[in-house]
Amino acid sequence: MKNFLLTIALSLLMACAYAQQRPQYTLYMQNNYILNPAIGGIEDYYDLKLSYRSQWVGLEGAPKTGYASFHAPIGDVDERHHGVGGYIVSDKTDATSRLSFDLSYAYHLPISGNMKVSFGVAGGFTQYSTDADKLNPANPGDMAVVSGTQYLPDVTAGIWLYSDKFYVGASGLQLIPATLSNSTSSEKALNKYRAHYFFTTGYRFPIGYDFMATPSIMVKWIDPAPASMDFNFKLMYQETVWAGVSYRKADSFSALIGLNISSLINVAYSYDYGVNELTNFNKGSHEIILGLQLNNSGKVKCPRNVW
Repeated sequence: MKNFLLTIALSLLMACAYAQQRPQYTLYMQNNYILNPAIGGIEDYYDLKLSYRSQWVGLEGAPKTGYASFHAPIGDVDERHHGVGGYIVSDKTDATSRLSFDLSYAYHLPISGNMKVSFGVAGGFTQYSTDADKLNPANPGDMAVVSGTQYLPDVTAGIWLYSDKFYVGASGLQLIPATLSNSTSSEKALNKYRAHYFFTTGYRFPIGYDFMATPSIMVKWIDPAPASMDFNFKLMYQETVWAGVSYRKADSFSALIGLNISSLINVAYSYDYGVNELTNFNKGSHEIILGLQLNNSGKVKCPRNVW
């Protein structure tokens, strides 16, 4: 019975992986750049982020994701300016792995008061690999189950409307139509390279003199899966330490915590507790981000536009 239930759980895992080809993040609020290139160069320093996520701990073959991202402004951030950057993302799920390399460009334009709008694009390539030794097919001689690697172009575009009090953004990832194929398979099994669309918005307001509250929401849509929604709330004390909660509809509740250690270093951590069919087969998900604010001449501890 236990093996039967585990088989069901793994089937759900693979179904989820099929619908969502990009990694899933809980702490994307700390680095929306990883989902929207329009954010590149938004602050007056060089932004370096290192992150690791272990999803569904205890479930064999569950996703493990790591990335490094970097972006920087070119010009005065209070005026029209440019932003450049790039990121490397490694994502492994059981027998499949994905390694992406992308470079980005953004253009930031003041439109009214301290309100600005930015447009961004990113491009690169993704390496998809399958390790057949980790698979256990019903028919060991099935030629459709073999190891292989495929390289596909990767294009992302986004827009970001923002000030020091709110943001509204939209982006599309994997915008070039393509297929994931196994060229050695006699049946040429094909999977679509699906576009991922994100819409997010957040608002920041003070509570008294010491606290700052930030509710936010993100909607994610990947055809043919139904839309996914994240609801988030963060409360920061004296621009130094913060805590929050997040709910991903029909998926998980999350606890978030972070610390702006100095004008150079900040860290954040999240723990997800699942509320879906996989809950009984794992011990939750962990994610951590280390941020470095390089060349931070203004010595700002808390970013002005991304929080």
